[in-house]
Amino acid sequence: MAFDRRETAVLLTVDFLILVASLWAALILRNLSLVPFSYLEENILPFLPVFVLSIAIFYIAGLYEKQTRPIRRVMGVRILGAQVATVAIAGTLFFILPLSIAPKTILVLYLVVSVIGESVWRFYSMKREMKADNQVPAILIGSGPAVTELFEEVNANDRFLIHFVRHTDIDGHTANDIGNSITEGIKQGAKIVVIDTSNPKIFRDIPAFRAHVPAGVALREFASLYEEIFDQVPLNHLNASQLLESLPKHRALYDIAKRLFDIALVVVGSVLAIPFVAIVALLLTINGGTPFIFNERIGKNDRLFRIIKLRSMLLNDHGDPELQKKNRVTAFGHVLRKTRLDELPQLWNVFAGDLSFIGPRPELPKIAEVYEREIPQYRLRHMIAPGLSGWAQIHDADAPRGPADVLRTRRKLSFDLYYLKHRSFGLDIAIALKTVRALLSFSGT
Repeated sequence: MAFDRRETAVLLTVDFLILVASLWAALILRNLSLVPFSYLEENILPFLPVFVLSIAIFYIAGLYEKQTRPIRRVMGVRILGAQVATVAIAGTLFFILPLSIAPKTILVLYLVVSVIGESVWRFYSMKREMKADNQVPAILIGSGPAVTELFEEVNANDRFLIHFVRHTDIDGHTANDIGNSITEGIKQGAKIVVIDTSNPKIFRDIPAFRAHVPAGVALREFASLYEEIFDQVPLNHLNASQLLESLPKHRALYDIAKRLFDIALVVVGSVLAIPFVAIVALLLTINGGTPFIFNERIGKNDRLFRIIKLRSMLLNDHGDPELQKKNRVTAFGHVLRKTRLDELPQLWNVFAGDLSFIGPRPELPKIAEVYEREIPQYRLRHMIAPGLSGWAQIHDADAPRGPADVLRTRRKLSFDLYYLKHRSFGLDIAIALKTVRALLSFSGT
């Protein structure tokens, strides 16, 4: 039961249908009469890119994030802003493309109708989601900070479609105690039993626990539910063998398609990037020093490569502690970093196959050695190519950007391994769209 994914799928489907209905309503209002279906067919084809663009902008605006759905005071503004942006872009395209429709009137009417329709639908869906009687009662069996975090997060927020009626901490309890707790929870109406199977004690006694779960009550693994709620893996409840077993086994087509997409995007992006990089490199050379810096990073399968960036600091310290004391970000370099323009030369790394557009952030070899010693699962992130942007970059604003920080990197790794486990075209698109939002707001890591 993928609670959040199911709700997101419903939102996406209904949003698309509302956009189509908004076009039909706009055509009716423009003609002040009920138009034939053939007239809708005539106009729907040029509007299909508008619909897709609307959905993409909705995603960038955060309209599909579970954290923002219940915030009524900002939802209307976000919908209006997203639709205005959509219509502004679509309007430009409509005047460029040789279309035989009258886009001005239709687009204005479409904007008004779609904003009203989307607002009514979103407020209705939020109200429906937040009803307590729509939540599925559940039992949580497990121990540790991550289990407690899941229990508190779910029960403190009405936006989730489940509610824990009981949490049994397995520490200090026998298998018989846990079985009785499951029975009592089911008597309270629980329809789902969430169990932390990574705990050896629970894993050993699963057959006994299963005997307490009647037909019609679902048995759910803790780690997968945690991933759905927090979009990261619980490191203390996941070992390397479990993760490897859960990885999709047929990745050849995905990996080939992703590589081809990387190359195509590099070719297109280079047309815009090369003139800019040349100008900035010239300015950096005139101001003294080399325009580019080359730093070693760890890539796929622990292979070392040199990452290329425009110089944003006084010098390339190569991670030397003494040189770092003298080094600093220049005023021009601050602008380059804030706008991420210093990373444009990394298009070459993507073309060479050292990087992908989407993947875990590449790490310095010396710092990676520390993490590999302190965090058992760290080397798993090197199973795939690192990326310019990734799941951790768009989710973890507190990720370390300097010396080794084991505690903060454990959190960052929980996002990296989530991507490793769930990577797909859909997830890559989601990361790309959220990266665009971060770039436009000059945020992110």
